[in-house]
Amino acid sequence: MKALLLEDDYCSNSVIANELREIGFNIDACFDGDSAMDLVYTKAHDLYILDINVPGFNGNEVLEYIRNRYPTSLVIMISTHIEIEFIKKAFSLGCQDYLKKPFEMEELLLRIKNISRLLNPDKNEDNVNLSQGYTFSLNNNQLLHYGKLIELTRIESLLMRILIQNIGNIVTIETLRAYVWENEEVAPATMRYWIHRLLKKLKNGMIVNTRGVGYRLRKLD
Repeated sequence: MKALLLEDDYCSNSVIANELREIGFNIDACFDGDSAMDLVYTKAHDLYILDINVPGFNGNEVLEYIRNRYPTSLVIMISTHIEIEFIKKAFSLGCQDYLKKPFEMEELLLRIKNISRLLNPDKNEDNVNLSQGYTFSLNNNQLLHYGKLIELTRIESLLMRILIQNIGNIVTIETLRAYVWENEEVAPATMRYWIHRLLKKLKNGMIVNTRGVGYRLRKLD
């Protein structure tokens, strides 16, 4: 799972980043809003953890940009501000949770686990039910068919994750490029090749191509 952390306090940044890496997160750690904005533009993440009071663009400005660019991503705001005005502002801009500093790491992990359930209403713990006997573990990026492991490459697992996060909705070619290839140039034929590889590991019809727009993962009856 990809996460972007924006926290200007070096000690807090290191503690949070290291704890999340320990449980399998791929972390991009930023200490100022300008660096965070650059990363938001460059690549997509599953989760954003943003401090409000940071140098450069503040956390709310970064949040607003994230919502415009990646409307389905999960965002937790962290701040020393406890006033209701700050909390209302953050939620009005689209965050899913607001955590007051200081906090215990265990609380942050609980908040992450809770909002992660928003990814899919059929999610049982870390497993997403995809129908037809398929499940996908968001925790370890494993695709199973009636409990049997289906091997995925790194690119295939990233494709599965971003499609699952938007299940039932079209994931645009631009979003796929940002998330899977981190905005590197990728030929349309290359993207089609990887989608076709993934299609061969799923039931026919589970991934739908909207020509020139993107791809949609759907559940079959």
